[in-house]
Amino acid sequence: MSGPPSGAPRILIVFASRTGRTRRMAEALAEGAREAGATVELREAPDTTHDDLRACDALVVGSGVHMGGPAAPLRAFLGDTAPLWMKAELRGKLGAAFCSAGDGARGGAELALVSMLSTLAEQGMLLVPMHPRLAGFHDGGMHWGPVAHTQPPGGEPGPTAAQLVAAHSHGRWVAECAARWRRGAPEASRKAPEPG
Repeated sequence: MSGPPSGAPRILIVFASRTGRTRRMAEALAEGAREAGATVELREAPDTTHDDLRACDALVVGSGVHMGGPAAPLRAFLGDTAPLWMKAELRGKLGAAFCSAGDGARGGAELALVSMLSTLAEQGMLLVPMHPRLAGFHDGGMHWGPVAHTQPPGGEPGPTAAQLVAAHSHGRWVAECAARWRRGAPEASRKAPEPG
C-alpha cells in the first residue's frame, strides 16, 4: 500500500465476494471514502498481506454471509491476523464492517457483522459503527454496518441503489473518523446531517 498524500487517512477495504454483490458494496464504500479525502485500497481477502494491514489507518472488512457468519475466505483472512494480535500491531487503528446477506433480517447479516467486528475488537481496534443519520441507513444499513439484501422476498435483489448509498455514506463516515483520528482532534460538535 503506497503512502498517503499529505496526511490523508489510508483506508483498506478487504472483502470476500463470490457473486460480485459484496464487491459492489466494497466499491461504493471506497468511493465514499475517497470523496472524503482518503487514500483507499481494495483487496480480496486472500490477496491481503500483513504489510497491507500495518500500513492502513482504518480497516473495513466485508463478506457475503455463509451459515450465519462471513464466507470462508474472509474467515481465513481474519484468522490469519493472529500474528499481528500477538504483537498488538493493529491496536488503535479504526475498524468497520459490511455484508451482503439473504433477506437481511433472517439472512444472518447481524451475526456476520458482529462476528467480523468482534475480531477487529479483539485486535484492539476502534470500531466505527453505522449511525442512523447516515444516508441510506433505513434501506441498507443497521448499527453494525451496511447490508445488501440479496434475496428479499418479493423485492429487488441487492445491492439496490439505496443499499449502495448506505455503503457509500458509511465509507465516507469511516474516512471522516479516520481523518479526525489522524489529527488527534476531539470529535467536532457539529450537527449531524439529516438522513437522505
